[in-house]
Amino acid sequence: MKKWKEEIEKREVPADRLDNAIQSGFETAKRNRENKKHGFLKRGLWSTAIAAILLLTFVTSIRVSPAFANAVSSIPGFSGLVEMIQDNKGIQMAIENEHYQIIGTTGETEGVKVTLEGIITDETSLIVFSKIENNKKHPRRYLSGYRILDTDGKEIPNDQSFATSWNQENDLVATNTTEIKFKGPVPTEEMILEYRFADDIGDDQVIETIQIPFKVELKPVKREQYAVNKTVVVDGQKIHIHSITIGPIKTAVEVEYDAANTKKIFGFEDLRIVDEKGEVWSGIKNGSSASWSEDSAVISYFLQSNYFRDTDHLYLQFNKLMAMDKDEAELIIDTEKQEIVKQPKDNRFGNLMIYGPYMEIELKGGKDYHHDPFSTIYDADGKELHKKSSSFLKNDEEIITLGIDLPNENYKNPIRFPLYGYPSYIKGDVKIKIK
Repeated sequence: MKKWKEEIEKREVPADRLDNAIQSGFETAKRNRENKKHGFLKRGLWSTAIAAILLLTFVTSIRVSPAFANAVSSIPGFSGLVEMIQDNKGIQMAIENEHYQIIGTTGETEGVKVTLEGIITDETSLIVFSKIENNKKHPRRYLSGYRILDTDGKEIPNDQSFATSWNQENDLVATNTTEIKFKGPVPTEEMILEYRFADDIGDDQVIETIQIPFKVELKPVKREQYAVNKTVVVDGQKIHIHSITIGPIKTAVEVEYDAANTKKIFGFEDLRIVDEKGEVWSGIKNGSSASWSEDSAVISYFLQSNYFRDTDHLYLQFNKLMAMDKDEAELIIDTEKQEIVKQPKDNRFGNLMIYGPYMEIELKGGKDYHHDPFSTIYDADGKELHKKSSSFLKNDEEIITLGIDLPNENYKNPIRFPLYGYPSYIKGDVKIKIK
């Protein structure tokens, strides 16, 4: 297989022929399944030829493992979603190990059609994979969020994050992955997933909904928990590692930064889990990367999961954190005078421009910096101001243009932006044995 893969990677692939073959395979698989609405991932549903064509496509473009390509070949409708999880080895391993439930149910209106392709679960969360198709004869619809309802129409409390990718060849089609976290165990009774659509990206005004019923039938799995309870020091800053929890969807690392630290630590740049062979499970790119609550100093950082990989030893490692002196971690601007009153001493902010309620400012970010430094805004009296919208644009010169639509209300200048990210770092060499 390895030699075959190396040989294939040297060849030019006739994309149009592959696309036609793949589409033909999907249609055959759908007919063979007799439009079955629910089911579990099973290998061997397709012919060897179709699986080989899929594998050829994957290893020459998206570059996933042969085991994953083989697993995906038995899932109708999943090919368009592969790109979204190509950097998440944990989700790939869950699918390889048949921890994926096929749904395949479609709902539609005149303007948009949605297919709930399938789900993956752990004890308290589920990941939903969907396909969204707009009707070119109607205005385009954009996914603005979800609601989870019981069969009586009552909303089930949850937290959610989602990522959408538009098809490069057909911009009416999009694929979507959504992580839904419940307050307790994932419900096992029938639920309704409500897709909520707006007429613009980022618009909260829901103009159309589609409801799709489903029921979780995957076998529950128990997460692995490790109590670490160790404190490490990086550049004089104490970092407490409380615990690590590994589930089929993600790994959670509970961290607390010592209150006596002189620096404000924004987060890890290279937090990772490493096994005895040196294989790495790193941060999640398409999904939530951390969570915390205002009444606790503990932050949960999420990494890819190695739940389905047998290992003798595991280590938590990191070398670089984003951090800066606490007394510098803010930007103060007078919008009336259109001037920067205070910023970090390296003066990375500049070119402030204000057009009515709209503010624009540049930040010299550097090659590896991709964070929005702003989250909350306060006026001179400490009143929190709620921005209407914001934008982030990075150019080839590594200059980031930050745009903020300030609220159209009275406030006292100058206004203060506490920093939640900044291109300033501390470095060390930390390796903690987990098992």
